[in-house]
Amino acid sequence: MNRFIAFAACFLSAQSVIAQEIAFNFLYPLTDNGSVHSSTYRWGFSMGAGNISSVNGNAQERTATIRGYGDWGSIGLEKLQIERFGLNDSAMALDAYPRLWAGAYANLRMQRTDSPSLYPSSSWRAEIYQNVGDGWELAASRDELKFNSTVHIDGLGLAKYWGNFYFRWRHQHVASNSSSGNGDRFVARYYYEGDADHYLEATISKGRSEDATSNILTSSHSDTRGLVWYHFLDRTWGLKGSFSQSTDTSFSGARERNTNVSITYRW
Repeated sequence: MNRFIAFAACFLSAQSVIAQEIAFNFLYPLTDNGSVHSSTYRWGFSMGAGNISSVNGNAQERTATIRGYGDWGSIGLEKLQIERFGLNDSAMALDAYPRLWAGAYANLRMQRTDSPSLYPSSSWRAEIYQNVGDGWELAASRDELKFNSTVHIDGLGLAKYWGNFYFRWRHQHVASNSSSGNGDRFVARYYYEGDADHYLEATISKGRSEDATSNILTSSHSDTRGLVWYHFLDRTWGLKGSFSQSTDTSFSGARERNTNVSITYRW
């Protein structure tokens, strides 16, 4: 379990593109030509595929999402599929980003798997983001993932928008019945066209976990470095590509590479 805890501390509950678009619109509600970002479309559909390679074998994951947008925020229905270790798993999720009071919004997510083998049987998350002025944003989150042992993740985040740049630090504490861990994730993003539809991003994540499943307390460390490119060709078609590499001291030579591509259509 310790390897999972370290992984979860670094990567679970990473802030999505949708959250960033809402936050960007709070701070910069108009584009250069005066149009409002989110009001120019009401629906979006995206499909993505990813590959994870490691010494333990490869995994392939596919996603499809239909999302509706309104003045209140957005809500999406997601289908997720993964193949790994000769196993296949699928899940359905509802993912919402409602606007709350002035300068605040939330992410509410519920996910369920009927016959879990790789995904948790069910999971939920809640996160609240608050703009506190001068480009600063605070966030607090709670996740619960029901594997054989239920995993809880509590997070705090601090972000800063500075011109066309965005910086974020997130700390997470992960706990299950026999393991616990802490992780930090740092994000630097550049909006190269001054809107939420075009950016380059670099991430660094570090995690530490402790496992008490035996009489001996063991600890491990993990770290990840990643790059993301997000680009809309026009107001309707968008592309996203990401690459990351992770290491984990709980396994000798444990290095994992993750590549993902996706395409989005909005109308």
